[in-house]
Amino acid sequence: MAFTIITQSKIAKEWQNFINDCNKYLNEIEKIANKPIITKKDKLRIKIMLEILLDEYKNLKPSLLIPDSLKKEAKLKYEKVKKLYEELFK
Repeated sequence: MAFTIITQSKIAKEWQNFINDCNKYLNEIEKIANKPIITKKDKLRIKIMLEILLDEYKNLKPSLLIPDSLKKEAKLKYEKVKKLYEELFK
């Protein structure tokens, strides 16, 4: 029982960390986008940040015991990141 709780807590923390990373990276991307001139280096930084987030979401472990609200928020963030990546780099 205790092992299950610890395991599920770790999984939930990974999901929350993904959401926090999304917020952090999207704020950073917005700062770059608001600069008067966006360099190739800036574009590469944006691409790397988005790719990190896309990979991070794909590596999240599924669980029936974590709150649906957490899963839903993570999925919305993922879809936003995916759309931004496709618009900028595809």
